[in-house]
Amino acid sequence: MSIGILLRQARESAGLSIDDVAKRTNIRGRVLQDLEAENFTSSGGNAYARGHIRSIARVIKANPDLLIEEFNQTVGEEDRSMFDLLQENNVTQVKREKKNISYKTLAYSAAAIIALVVLVPTGISFIHTSHSVKKAAPVASQAAVVAPNTAVATKTSATSVVVTAVNGKTWVGVTDSNGNQIFSGQISQGQTQSFNDSQQLNVVVGNAGAVNLNVNGKDAGSPGALGEVVHLQFGPGSSSQG
Repeated sequence: MSIGILLRQARESAGLSIDDVAKRTNIRGRVLQDLEAENFTSSGGNAYARGHIRSIARVIKANPDLLIEEFNQTVGEEDRSMFDLLQENNVTQVKREKKNISYKTLAYSAAAIIALVVLVPTGISFIHTSHSVKKAAPVASQAAVVAPNTAVATKTSATSVVVTAVNGKTWVGVTDSNGNQIFSGQISQGQTQSFNDSQQLNVVVGNAGAVNLNVNGKDAGSPGALGEVVHLQFGPGSSSQG
């Protein structure tokens, strides 16, 4: 879906006319019409067009970074990666910087290692002695100790999300439960992307009405309307957006 269509659909979804947006942004109506027609000459060039788009986004309650990404795709220019834009908009969780280990912490760690070196052999000797004592005790019959045909089932859980573009293209950003980037990019109509994590998936869809979701094997349908930006969170057992 092109930047012009996205601007128009987002403006109409906000219930605003060209004149309404012009009054609130101080951008001439002709320039607004040209932007929706993907004619950027009256804006004074691509740099000024980007500024206009950000001003319009604030008025129509749309995500400015996602609109700029689509603008760059339309004019064939690359700006920053999609994931960087999502991070700037606080859509994804930013990884925490690792703290430097202090000398005090190292000293405590060394003391713990020394304690293990001293105590572990003693513990092993104690276990060996206890095991020898147990051997001398009468052994109960096998039937009494182990129940026949007994199995322990371990339940595993995971989160899976399948995104299918069915009505145009959209941007998708996916991170796991630790904030690590799994995917950042566009999905065109007819394409499908699958994502999995043992705990949680955080999904951002830039054009919600363009996709259908399948969450943990269940059809969740479309998460929103055309041009709408949605932030979703799924965990094990989820069948709809969190």
